[in-house]
Amino acid sequence: MILHKSNYVEIYWEEENSLIIDKFLLMSIDMSPEEFKEEMIIFVEMCEKYMPEKELVHLLDMRFAIGVDEQTWMNEVIFPRYADIIKRMAFLVPRDFITELSVEQTMEEEIGSKFVQKYFDSEEEARNWLMK
Repeated sequence: MILHKSNYVEIYWEEENSLIIDKFLLMSIDMSPEEFKEEMIIFVEMCEKYMPEKELVHLLDMRFAIGVDEQTWMNEVIFPRYADIIKRMAFLVPRDFITELSVEQTMEEEIGSKFVQKYFDSEEEARNWLMK
């Protein structure tokens, strides 16, 4: 079931798997830092509403590089809101190394590092790992 769709992000909910999927789109190249924050607030609100145990972060088409300020904001504002909800987090990593690096740096911050997480280049492998 689709929970949210914008030019930059789609959020899906799979109740049978207790899985929330946030998929960044190619148009994310045009996303501003404020729009990124708005999308993350919508995402965390969906987590609070549906209480997923697992998250699949689909970054293969992400073209927005998360800046240092946004990385800090994620760790101070977003991660604390759903750190006790998500048990496992799988990342489908992008082809763009700069974007991938910004995501990894965000997840290495104090709160981001508390999530059980793994990076994949295959959705099938990511889903298999999440369902363990």
